[in-house]
Amino acid sequence: MPYAGLTVDARTRDLRLDSSRLESLLESAKILGSSLDLREQLNHLMRTVMGRLLVTRALVALRDGEGWRAAAVRGLREIGEGERVDPQRLAGLGLTVQIPIGEGAREAGFLALPPPRRPGWPDDDSEREFLEALLSLASATIENALAHEEIVEANRELARRIHELNTLVELARAFSSTIDPEEIARVLMLTLSGRWTVRRHALLAWPREQAPLKLARNVSDEELARWRALAEGAAEPVRDGEFLLAPLRSGEATIGVVALGAPATGEDYTPEDVEFCAALAAQASVALDNAWRIQDTLYRRQMERELELASAIQRDLFPKRLPEVPGLELAAANRQARLVGGDYYDVLGDARRPLLCVADVAGKGISASLLMATIQATLRALLVFPLELTDLVNRANALLCGSMPGNRYATLFTARYDAASGTLEYVNAAQCEAILARRGGGIELLEATGLPIGMFPGVHYEARRLELAPGDVLVIYSDGVTDAQAPTEEEFGLERLADCVRRLAGGTAQQICDGVLEAVSQFVEETPQYDDITVMVARRVSESE
Repeated sequence: MPYAGLTVDARTRDLRLDSSRLESLLESAKILGSSLDLREQLNHLMRTVMGRLLVTRALVALRDGEGWRAAAVRGLREIGEGERVDPQRLAGLGLTVQIPIGEGAREAGFLALPPPRRPGWPDDDSEREFLEALLSLASATIENALAHEEIVEANRELARRIHELNTLVELARAFSSTIDPEEIARVLMLTLSGRWTVRRHALLAWPREQAPLKLARNVSDEELARWRALAEGAAEPVRDGEFLLAPLRSGEATIGVVALGAPATGEDYTPEDVEFCAALAAQASVALDNAWRIQDTLYRRQMERELELASAIQRDLFPKRLPEVPGLELAAANRQARLVGGDYYDVLGDARRPLLCVADVAGKGISASLLMATIQATLRALLVFPLELTDLVNRANALLCGSMPGNRYATLFTARYDAASGTLEYVNAAQCEAILARRGGGIELLEATGLPIGMFPGVHYEARRLELAPGDVLVIYSDGVTDAQAPTEEEFGLERLADCVRRLAGGTAQQICDGVLEAVSQFVEETPQYDDITVMVARRVSESE
């Protein structure tokens, strides 16, 4: 660049340096060439120039992209090191002497200073020639120092990247060694807080259908709630005062947030730090998501195994085969809506005075099946006592009220048949109306005689009697039969069931039972079964059959 006060062609100039200037120049060349430290070179250059020219203010500007940046400043309050500078502004500050450091494409910068106070300036050609020679020497060493700084910075950046890559690899290895989400979160926070020596930090996660996860140090619940709100929907790290917030993502959803307070060094997070933190958070998000999925899969498999075991146990609670009762055909079937259910049927006691039972526990699944088993155990235990039917149901209700939860109950139809007389005594504790199809085609409904069992202690149940003539058919069932729905959401209903029983009444007990189930299946078509279905058929046979 041209500079004020000097016009010199270095290629054709005849250097006229006396021995003292030459010695000084050689000494400066030795000092400048002995170091690759840019600041040390610039300090020597400034001391030499300011001392020789007797100036108290000076500035060295180095090329920075398309402009200039102050690399060394002495005696100027208006400009700080690192600021961008403009030659015109410097001239306005009195630095009118602006001499290039290097020439043409190799021009590294320029020296700016006020007119020197040295006697003979600017007419002393030898002094100008010394200054130009010094700056020419300095241009080469400055270029070397700048190249060295670039190499050092590139190596430093490479080392940082390698360290970050190693950290990511080690973190991935640590994440892959566990399926415990809390352990993954602990490893992540130890890595992040240790890297920047962070004393306040937290991880909060709220995955769908999983227990929340929280690790926090020196932060309040109010801060956690605010960070969750800030992270919701965020795809990139965000700031909250001194805290850096990195979202944890699962697909398109935010499932958590990592919060890091200010580093103990007092320095703020650089863009590279933010990028690295986001990379670790993304890796942790994948690891946490996988851990939750694996745990959910393991839990489901465990539940399936337990349900299969419970189903096998429950199947053993149903009678393997119904007893042979003189003068009576028996058939029964149960279709559960799930692996385990709450319907129950059984034939208990003496074959000549058997107790027919069909019960329906409120609810479905494991809890209903456990209560079903409780009902069966209670009835079997009471049968060791010579109790009338009403006393048996009353005691069963009292025992079940003490063992069943307050929001649970069961409906029960139980009947005692006397093979010698053909009479049937029954108690209907809010179970569906049993259907009695007479041989002549008539239909009778056996209505409820009391409340559900297990609901109210002290309730007394009423028993009723009827005669079963040869050819009469009794069908006891749960509400899964009448509530079964067609694709149009129409229910099978009591009337349709009664017509079905009337049509099938001429067959055997097994044929009637199978026919009812087949009619329900045809009615619902492909509609999923949402309730347990239980059917028990008792048919009085004649002596000739």
